[in-house]
Amino acid sequence: QLALESHVEADMVISIPDSGTPAAIGYSAESKIPYGEGLIKNRYIGRTFIQPTQEIREVGVKLKLNPLKDIIKGKRLVVVDDSIVRGNTSRKVVQMLYSAGAKEIHMRISSPPLLYPCYYGIDMATKKEFVANCRTLEDIRKYLNVDSLKYLSIEGLAKATGESKDKFCFACFNSDYPVPVSEKADFDKYFMEKSRYQKESTVSSGI
Repeated sequence: QLALESHVEADMVISIPDSGTPAAIGYSAESKIPYGEGLIKNRYIGRTFIQPTQEIREVGVKLKLNPLKDIIKGKRLVVVDDSIVRGNTSRKVVQMLYSAGAKEIHMRISSPPLLYPCYYGIDMATKKEFVANCRTLEDIRKYLNVDSLKYLSIEGLAKATGESKDKFCFACFNSDYPVPVSEKADFDKYFMEKSRYQKESTVSSGI
């Protein structure tokens, strides 16, 4: 579905492993552009996007992903990932690919832009941290320094599942939360936990 919505002329499709691999393989199959392993993942390094500081995240990216120059050099690449959160990790990966000799980089994201936080236990950024909340698509493209950038649409995401759209929560893409959330408060990812804690504390204290 991503390839149908955002085809581009390129020499190879690669993923940012492991999150982007299934979508990259699908993009390759639909577009008939060969799939290749352009980045090798060090599986002894933890997930980078949940690290507490940007400095640690950037060091983690360098330790975690290694570009294969013999595969990348001189090629127009379609680089597929599952999402862009702050954009810093993606930007660092792009720099690594260009340093390895990539001729062009076309970023393809197998989800719509992340705009709103999840309050149901997913460890992710607050609203103000999402790169798509403070930049246009063109601004994000320039920030990442890629030749093109495309996201999968919400409709396309639902279609790719083969299920009805109403079976899924798309709140982080369109703010349609199953449980209403006030837009006035600057909630973070611990909102539900704090609310439950405050309620339990009130009950236990007899207030």
